[in-house]
Parts: sequence; structure tokens; C-alpha cells
Amino acid sequence: QSRVVFIGVSVIQGYVAHSAEISFRQRFKAQNDVAFTRERTESILNTLMPVMVVEELRDFSLRQEFPSHHYRNATIAQSDLCGFTRLASTRRPEEVVEFIGELFGLFDELTDKHEVYKVETVGDAYIAGQAEAPLTFKNSPLCVVRFGLEMVQKTNKWSRDRKEQVSCRVGVHSGECIGGIVGTEMQRYHLFGKLMTEVEVLESTAPEGRVQVSRACKDAVDKQLRLEGMSQSLIFEERSEETLRTSK
Repeated sequence: QSRVVFIGVSVIQGYVAHSAEISFRQRFKAQNDVAFTRERTESILNTLMPVMVVEELRDFSLRQEFPSHHYRNATIAQSDLCGFTRLASTRRPEEVVEFIGELFGLFDELTDKHEVYKVETVGDAYIAGQAEAPLTFKNSPLCVVRFGLEMVQKTNKWSRDRKEQVSCRVGVHSGECIGGIVGTEMQRYHLFGKLMTEVEVLESTAPEGRVQVSRACKDAVDKQLRLEGMSQSLIFEERSEETLRTSK
């Protein structure tokens, strides 16, 4: 009889230990799933809005209006892919998506390199820039101009590798703008103001394969170089045409 009791107790203890192990593993998996979901959500949010804006929203209640921000020293770059519309008209839809995905993927890498915020893409136009917080941690007109130059270089290399006739032109402007969250379902952080209109004009009148900057942008770069004690590392050429032709 004592042997039966011993065996019975051992079986019960083994069952309890097995159940506890299963429960522990399930809790651990659930915690991992929650952590992964939270991390993935954070990653998506940080692609839709500046990181510091996301942090700011954590302190807002559901009934509060979304914040808006007045940027007094923003530098924005807008690019256009010259020849892409013609290329797209001769290719299958999936090829067009593949091409634009490759090029914008290269530009995305440059935003990380130069610490600029990707504002939006409209068709084959790519808009990004820097300003004071909370748009970006760093505010360097020089970095934004270099970002524009590298967009041109990356597009040229992509075209050579692909044996396609696509180039890039970029406009860069400095000034004031307003930033804020728009939309109710698919919410994004956008920039508004005269600055955004003028940078589009700079882009549309820029020569193919070149970066065209405004006087305000050049002045902002020169001021940064003076303040930081840096030597001039860019060559600016003033355009001599009395009127500029737009591609729009």
C-alpha cells in the first residue's frame, strides 16, 4: 500500500511540475509576443512621425488636440526623378514598383546617414529635411544639401547599374514652416507653409542631375560653417538665366 501511495504522489507531483512548466512557457511566449508587437508598433510610428513627436504624444490624453510646431530654421530638400515617368510608361506595373522601391530605399538609407526626417513621397518626388526639435535631433543645412547631392549620385549609379536613363534633380530651401499631424485614420506628420511651395519651385526648375539651392539655403550653410569654424566644402554656382523654366 505504501508503494501505491508513493507512486501516486510522484505522478501527481510530476503532473503539477509539467503543468507549471507549460504555463511558464506560455507566459514567456505571450510576454515575448507583446514585446515584439510593441517594438513593431513603435517602429511603424517612428516612420510616420518624428521620434520626438511620438514621445510628446505619450503625455497627451485622448481628448487633447494633436500638437503643432512652428519651425523657424528648417531646411528641406525635394527631389524629382527625371525620366522616370517615361520609363514607367514602358514597363509592367510590378517593375515600376520595384524600381521606385529600390531608389527610395537608397534615399531612405541616406536619411539615416544624414539624420534627416523623411516628410513624405508624392509620386516619384521624395521630400525630407531638418529643423529644430521636435522635427529632428540635428539641424544642419549643410547635411541637407549633402543629402541632396548624394540622392543625385545614388540615382546615377542605379541608372548605370540598371542601364536605364533616369536622373535626379533636387531643390533645397531654408526658412520657416509649420509641422503637425493630419488625418484621423491614416495619420501622418506633415509640413506646411510658403517654404514647402518654394522648395517645389526650386526642384522643378533645377537642371537634371544637379542640386539647386535658394539664397536663403546658401546663407544658412555659410552661417553654419562660420559658427562651427569649418572651411567651405561645397562649391555654389549662381545661375545667370533671367528666367528659369519649370518642368511642371
